[in-house]
Amino acid sequence: MADLSVIIPCYNEARNIPFLLGRISDLINNFPNLEIILVNNGSTDNTEEEFNKIKNPKPYNGIKTVLVPVNLGYGWGILSGLKEASGDFLGWTHADLQTDLHDLAAGFKRLMEYHEPELAIVKGRRKNRPFFDQVFSCGMQIISSLVLGAALCDINAQPKIFPRSLYLQMKNPPHDFSLDLYLLYLAKIKRYKILEIPVFFGKRRFGEAKGGGSIKTKIPLIKRTFSYIFRLAGELKNKGV
Repeated sequence: MADLSVIIPCYNEARNIPFLLGRISDLINNFPNLEIILVNNGSTDNTEEEFNKIKNPKPYNGIKTVLVPVNLGYGWGILSGLKEASGDFLGWTHADLQTDLHDLAAGFKRLMEYHEPELAIVKGRRKNRPFFDQVFSCGMQIISSLVLGAALCDINAQPKIFPRSLYLQMKNPPHDFSLDLYLLYLAKIKRYKILEIPVFFGKRRFGEAKGGGSIKTKIPLIKRTFSYIFRLAGELKNKGV
C-alpha cells in the first residue's frame, strides 16, 4: 500500500507523456511509497501507445495506468483513477507539465506537518499569474463563496492532496472540471482544514489547454462551473443544509 496515490488524467497528451514520465521517475526516486496512476481519459491521439511503453519495472516502478475508453470529462478520469488507488492519502494534478510534479512532495510534507493530517487537505495557491487569469479566478471564487456560503480560494490550483476518509464521503461528484470545486466545498462542510502551498504555473510544452488556457476554453468552463454552483446550492437548499 502506498502512502500517497496521485491521479494524473491524460487527454490527448501523447507528445507530453515522455517528458511527464521523466519527471515522474525523478519524483518516485526521491519519494518512497508514492503511487502514480496515469489515466488515459478517452484520448484520440497516441496516448495509449505511450502508455504501452510503461512495461519494465524500472524506471517506471510505482506507476499504474488506467484506460477510460470514452472521454466523459476531466472529473470522470480522476474518479476512475481514484478507484484504483491504494494510498492512505490521495491526490491529483495535471499532465500538461504546467504544474510542477515536485509540488506533490511539498504538499504531502505540508500535510504531514499538520497536527491532524487525517482531517486536512492541501491545495496549491498559484503565484505570478497573468493579470487576466487572476481576475478570472478571483471572480469564480467570489461567486462560489457567496452562493455556497463557504470561503473558497484559487479553486482550480493544483495539486490537491487529501486523506482517503474525505474521498469515502464523496457522494455524486461531478464528472467535469467542477470536481475541484466539489472537493474543496466538501472539505469545508466536513470541517477539514484547508492548507495551501505556493505553486507556479509553467508554460505548456505541447497540445492545447482543456480547461481554461484561453478565452475560447474559459467561456465553456465558466458556464459549466456556474451551472454546477447553482445546482449544488439548490440541492443543499432542498436537503435543508
